[in-house]
Amino acid sequence: MEGLPEEYDRIVVGPHLGLVKRRKIEELEEELLQKIKTLGEVGLSKLWLTSNCHLWEIAYALRRLKEKGLVKEQI
Repeated sequence: MEGLPEEYDRIVVGPHLGLVKRRKIEELEEELLQKIKTLGEVGLSKLWLTSNCHLWEIAYALRRLKEKGLVKEQI
């Protein structure tokens, strides 16, 4: 990157290579349901760290599952 100090040459400017994989939202919902059944009560961060996708995708899938009445949010 022009004009930036040398230590900035390792900044990721696009998507991470591991997050380029695309899949249907229904597949992600099914994966999350399976993880919740296996792990029981589980936090958003745990679901995100064990999934190969962006945080916003997990949040979106969980919101859809909540709207369908398949999961519930607890604080």
